[in-house]
Amino acid sequence: MYLPVGNYDMKCIKAGLGLGLSLALGQAAWAQTANSVQDESQLPLLASKSLCVVDEDCLFENWYVQASLGYASGASSEQNIYNEAQNIGFEVYDIDVDDSRSAFKLGVGTSLSEKFSLEFGYTDLGEVSTAFTTTTTEPEKFLDLARAIHPDSVEGFTASLNYQFWRHQDWFVNARAGLYVWESEYDSREVFSDTPLPALDGEGGIDIYIGLGANYRLSKRFQVNVEWERYYLESDDVDLITLGVSYHFH
Repeated sequence: MYLPVGNYDMKCIKAGLGLGLSLALGQAAWAQTANSVQDESQLPLLASKSLCVVDEDCLFENWYVQASLGYASGASSEQNIYNEAQNIGFEVYDIDVDDSRSAFKLGVGTSLSEKFSLEFGYTDLGEVSTAFTTTTTEPEKFLDLARAIHPDSVEGFTASLNYQFWRHQDWFVNARAGLYVWESEYDSREVFSDTPLPALDGEGGIDIYIGLGANYRLSKRFQVNVEWERYYLESDDVDLITLGVSYHFH
């Protein structure tokens, strides 16, 4: 869902993330030649470490692609659905919420320096299933308002700045922060007859997300990772835990 126009704090956070990405690009472009390069047998080559010293000639040379599968969950509950329905003037009962679902993400990244990388991707946070019953003489109005009480099933594109802050042999830890440009979809059905109901228009928005991961280098080109991310959607905060693999072209 779209953030309220008057939400000044959230706008500042998003603007700060955008500025941070820009500053990281600028910093990498002006980076100076390293004092020395250790022998590859002594210092393992990690995912975001470029084969060349990052300067104007080799910026963005170290590209990689990654794919992850995982499990997403939100904070929606039967009580949340009940309260939201009452707020829009409807009484609902027989509520059933399934807010835990499979999810996946795909991405491409490039090193900006030894510790920083820039990543772009696509994340599908899976489908949320909610069922409830109501009695009303205004079914069309209820269906139109149902999106306000239904947790979002969203998918969209990400842009994030990734930072390595701890290394030990072939292991390293990363943290990320970025923006999620998403859209939601709704598929409504009459439960008892299992017939489709008039479609609800989806919504969209731009929200922030953060992440923390542990990575292990299997070989010069392959590495695996486990990562936790939180997406701060207006309707619900969604946690995503994934297991992924990446391939590096250096």
